[in-house]
Parts: sequence; C-alpha cells; structure tokens
Amino acid sequence: MPPQAKPDPAPIISLRDIRRVFVNGTVETQVLRGISLDIYPGEYVCIMGPSGCGKSTLLNTLGCLDKPTSGQYFLGGENVAELDDDALSAARNRNLGFIFQSYNLIQQLTVLENISVPMYYRGATDAEMREVAEKLARSVGLDERLDHKPSQLSGGQQQRVAIARALSNNPLVILADEATGNLDSKSGKEILDLFDDLNARGGTLVFVTHDERMVERCSRVIRLRDGLLEKDEPGARAKANAALRAAS
Repeated sequence: MPPQAKPDPAPIISLRDIRRVFVNGTVETQVLRGISLDIYPGEYVCIMGPSGCGKSTLLNTLGCLDKPTSGQYFLGGENVAELDDDALSAARNRNLGFIFQSYNLIQQLTVLENISVPMYYRGATDAEMREVAEKLARSVGLDERLDHKPSQLSGGQQQRVAIARALSNNPLVILADEATGNLDSKSGKEILDLFDDLNARGGTLVFVTHDERMVERCSRVIRLRDGLLEKDEPGARAKANAALRAAS
C-alpha cells in the first residue's frame, strides 16, 4: 500500500477580499480594493509595486497596525480583523516580528535592552530576556556590542539589532518595510544574507521592498497596482529549485 501523502500545511496568513478606504471629509480613497491571498509556513515573500499602489497599507494590515475597512484576515487561524485594539495588540506581539527601514530602535537603550523590548511586553523575566537577547545578538554577530547604544553602531549593525529584536518572541511571521533601504550595498548584502539564513532555518518572511536583489532571493513575488493584486508568481530562487527538481 503506497504511503499517504502528507497534508498541505495550513496558511499562516489568509486574506479574504481585504479592502481599505480612507475618508477625508467627503472624499473617499480606496487604497486596497479586494486583496485575497494565502501565505504559508517557510515562504519568503516580497511585495512590490509602484509608489501609491497600496504596499504600505497592505503591510500595515498584515502587521495588525491598521484594520481593514472590510474583509477577513486570519493570522495563525484567528480572524484578527474582528479584534478590538487591545486584543489586536496582543496578537501582534505574540505572532509578528517587525523590521523597519529606519530601524526604530530606542536610542536610550543598549543593544541588549532593545532586543528585549518585545519580551518585556510579553511579561518575560529578566533572566529569560537576557538569555534570549544574548543568544540572538550572537546569531547576528553583535555579541561584542551588547552594551552599545544605537548611536554607537553603524546602519548595518542597527539593522542587525532590529532583526534580533524581531525574532525575540519567536514570531510566526517576520514583516519588513524596505529593510535594506537605508544601507550601503555591502551592508545591504550582509542583511540579505541574514534573511536567507532565517528562511533556510524555516522562518516565514514577508517584505515590502523596491530592492530587486530580493527578487533573486525570495520564493514568491506579489506585485500590486492600484490597490489590486496584479501578479503572484514564484521568485527566482523558487524557479531555480523547480528547474533542478525537473532535471533530476
């Protein structure tokens, strides 16, 4: 009797007809006009498109920073579009890690303390925070910078702190907004290599970017235009892997 096929994994993220309308007086602007998509464990997804197409609004929705005007958003099986602000904040801290273009580090805190911030809001003990933060700092090559503050770090080092902070609560998904946008080419490549490593270890990554280098590395590219999903296609890495499987 042939072995049974393993069931497909459930999506981590499911969007169903997500719409976002901004109202200014009597003027309504439709920014997202019915986005439906699923994102699965272990995917490395890049969201791309021209300025004003809705990328940032979509990322804010995925990040539970903004509620859709209508539609359903399931994150880890929970319809977070229906949650109140407090429950939404808890779901965000529990399930998501954020990496921003401008790093968003707290200038008064050290590397160790910045990495620990999400764990602090989860209620972790001081010992747990220190243990996890030190381990994450080592994983991004900053174990000798634990007591430094952001102003004492290069842009690439600050982004490494932001990556470690995003991982501190072991989130379901890492979200990033132009994560290499403020970095020189060398630092940008180093950060992209870190993302490759995160994905290779099973991390699920969803990035908004204009950086075409990410297209060469990601498994899937979603392109928006005028608030609509224009294309959803494999990234260069996924195409290369498919070609290798076909040739073997």
